[in-house]
Amino acid sequence: MRLFVAGMLCLHLFLFISLRERIKQGYPDFTVYYTAATILRNGLGHQLYDAHVQYEVQKRSVGVIATRRSALPYIHPPFEALIFLPLSYLPYPQAFALWDLLNVGALFGVGLLLRKSVGGLGRIPAWEFVLGCLAFFPVFICFLQGQDSVLLLLLCGLGFNALKKRADLLAGCWFALGMFKFQFVIPIVLLIGIWKWRRAAIGFVVVSTLLVLISVGFAGWGSLLRYPEFALQIANTPGLGGVAAEFAPNLRGLALGWPLHFSRTVGSAVALVSSILLFVFAAWKGRSRIPQENLELRFSLAVIVSMLIAWQTNMHDLSLLVLPAVLIADYCLRASTQGGEKFVKRFGLLLPIFPLLISPLWLVLWIAKGVVNLMAIPLLWWVWEICKKLPDDKIGSQA
Repeated sequence: MRLFVAGMLCLHLFLFISLRERIKQGYPDFTVYYTAATILRNGLGHQLYDAHVQYEVQKRSVGVIATRRSALPYIHPPFEALIFLPLSYLPYPQAFALWDLLNVGALFGVGLLLRKSVGGLGRIPAWEFVLGCLAFFPVFICFLQGQDSVLLLLLCGLGFNALKKRADLLAGCWFALGMFKFQFVIPIVLLIGIWKWRRAAIGFVVVSTLLVLISVGFAGWGSLLRYPEFALQIANTPGLGGVAAEFAPNLRGLALGWPLHFSRTVGSAVALVSSILLFVFAAWKGRSRIPQENLELRFSLAVIVSMLIAWQTNMHDLSLLVLPAVLIADYCLRASTQGGEKFVKRFGLLLPIFPLLISPLWLVLWIAKGVVNLMAIPLLWWVWEICKKLPDDKIGSQA
């Protein structure tokens, strides 16, 4: 296993070094956060979602890229730009490097959190956990692009840890802080609310409301009201900086891209209906009279389902799958201490993970074939395996 991790790390390091000049020139997604923070620093929060303002600020703060005729757009909620405000005082390359270093620290934080609540991880040093995460292609892409998915991973890890300690209200607060990627956080919170963690939903609503008020405070109601329209316009127009829907590793990408390749109208309808059905199916399978029962499996199910049904899912967003990978691996390893037969019975839960761990496969699907949407298939398989397991372990499997 360590040899495999070393191989993936070497491949990722080679790619990172090969693209270092493009990083310095401002090609990565980090540019959008740096731009938004610079807009706030210049007192232009009310123009945060003005494409012309974003482009002008981007040209001055990052530089002109010959192939880019408009801004690489910032389409996250206003409050997230505050996180990057201190970095905007640094030149772009140094700000990017510091953000990636902070993400390394966040991975250490995730490792330390999980050591407290996942028994098997206690035998693995935190630095080995971090290296294992960096060998996972979506996490590597997050670092390559300077994205914020590792921050969401940390916040969801804090939320899971709070649920484990029965601090449901606190868990909801942690999840709410991840609302800069609301397309994943809302389904997770809805599912855990349905599964009887109602206090988590209360904490989520309170902190989310506070974040809205903070956003209004520095960006104004005008920017906040313009945000949904602006985000939808970018998401539906790849030429403006959005990612083509058929490229996404989710149900929508699977419906619009290969192999199904429906028309946009039909594909969107199929994706919407299948997303609703998958959510309802997961909510039904995860039900339990005892909230803490099978916590690892149910939380993993919520995370994976959120990846599949989100209307916009990028490769780096799948960094969040580190949580279900660790939780399910620990769940299976615990069975090995209870007899080989029980471990074999649970081993099917691990099989869908393996395609996701192979970086060359990601590269082939991404660069050579342009069909990353096919990664939704092992995610669907994973959901099925978890749902098959839940009814079998209703008794005697306290999380």
